[in-house]
Amino acid sequence: MKIKRPLPRSAYERNAVTYKILANPKRLEILNLLREQEMPVEALVKELGISKANVSQHLALLRHARLVTVRRNGLNGYYNIIDPRIVEPCRILHKLSL
Repeated sequence: MKIKRPLPRSAYERNAVTYKILANPKRLEILNLLREQEMPVEALVKELGISKANVSQHLALLRHARLVTVRRNGLNGYYNIIDPRIVEPCRILHKLSL
């Protein structure tokens, strides 16, 4: 009997890479902040309480994974989440742990 797969095997590989990126509390916090509004790096630094270099590293990983985009305005970069649904697992897990 042949079982119908819900997703192709390659999808699981790609998802595992994304899950590794999401397995960081600061990156999850960044995505949840960006879900609400576009934010400049300076605002993320202030909100997260970590260095600009550290925020920039997290944003670079999120950009490389195509989870966020950046809009340049002069020397400032404004970040936006590509698809707000990416934070839904975080919200579901939070509700389950209450």
